[in-house]
Amino acid sequence: MAEQKEFKGISRANVNSIKSGLGKRGIKVPEGDDVEVSGPLGVKVQMTYSESNETLTLRINDKPIFVTESQIWKVIEGGAGRALRNGEG
Repeated sequence: MAEQKEFKGISRANVNSIKSGLGKRGIKVPEGDDVEVSGPLGVKVQMTYSESNETLTLRINDKPIFVTESQIWKVIEGGAGRALRNGEG
């Protein structure tokens, strides 16, 4: 089940924007570049950022059976805004 997505061309500013956008949706992202983010309903996503490669990897670690992976990605991508979709802050 550990669906994963990798985003390239992500700067440190983009990561900060993504964290801020998710925070506005009530999802707290811990400090650091390799963290597990706990969202609503028991959703857990691993967020790993490589500054040297400008790559952000997101992996769904855990979710309830009634929440689909597409629903999770929709929330993440909506909260991250343009920073995640096209590497712009």
